[in-house]
Amino acid sequence: MIGRFAATRGLLAVVMLVWVCPALAVMPTSAPGDQVDQNTREILKELDASKSMAPAATEPGAPAEAAGPNWSQEESGEAAIQWGRLIRDFRYMLATAGALGVAGGVVGFFVLLRREALVALAIPQVVAVGAALGMRYSWPTLPPALGVAIVALVYFALSKRWGARDWVVPSFYIAGLCLSFLLIANHGQDVEDLQHLFVGFDVAVRPEQAMLAVPILVVVGGVCAMLWRRWLLLAQAPAAAELAGLRPARWDTLFLSLLTIVLLLGTNSLGVVMVLTMLFLPAAAVLPWARRIPVALLASALLSLLYLAVGFYLSNRMVWPLSQSVGGAGFAVLVISHLIAQFR
Repeated sequence: MIGRFAATRGLLAVVMLVWVCPALAVMPTSAPGDQVDQNTREILKELDASKSMAPAATEPGAPAEAAGPNWSQEESGEAAIQWGRLIRDFRYMLATAGALGVAGGVVGFFVLLRREALVALAIPQVVAVGAALGMRYSWPTLPPALGVAIVALVYFALSKRWGARDWVVPSFYIAGLCLSFLLIANHGQDVEDLQHLFVGFDVAVRPEQAMLAVPILVVVGGVCAMLWRRWLLLAQAPAAAELAGLRPARWDTLFLSLLTIVLLLGTNSLGVVMVLTMLFLPAAAVLPWARRIPVALLASALLSLLYLAVGFYLSNRMVWPLSQSVGGAGFAVLVISHLIAQFR
């Protein structure tokens, strides 16, 4: 019995030597009790690195050339947005959107007076067909979009003379919405680019796009504003305009041309959402208060710039898409304007 117990103790001693000695060999000679191991330290470093990179990855519209987070800095425990750097980084987008707001506010006012809203909704869809055609064959998107827009413009002008606009314009709207995607079906990247065209890619305005769009949009807005008496007469009394020898068909074609230029350049640079926001919402908010046309045009243009400023603030403060932020701000002002006008 004693011999068996001694043999058992010897076996336990061997086991302890086999398991404990290697463990003692790998333990550090001196380490504090709360020290974490190397793997834990590496994981914590990775988490800290991912947190430091999170703002640059999650904020919308961060420039591709930015080397690190450039949206905010920690001051007194709160994130302070660097507005000066933001405006400098997105100056081309802001300039293009501002020019679009001025032109859209002026042209859109007469679009509503002339009841041409459906035409304004159809033309961006037609422009998208030309853009999809350029994507399909790896061409620049602006020339084919311009060609398709000119064809649609001529057809819209003729359809008004034929009395067929009631069905032509909705048909073009549906055709543009469908054909633009059918042209690039099964082309993954092109489909994504076309979707961006509709929902907005406003933060991706290139310098050459801004240099082309800004002066043309400002000129279009100025021309439309100078001819306000013609547009008002044609909208309110087309028969009297024809008797006065104004040739309404030609003036209608000129107005549609100005509208098409605004929609074409705006859609190509900023997307459909921003274009339609600037075209309809400022003018619709001003119309209940319009007493003199020049004052109303100025108010519409300034209101569009206010929408842009508020939308730009909200998009960066709340991490929202820019075009939708501008549209949401514009719709809120529109509702308030019409409510106040009803109870004044």
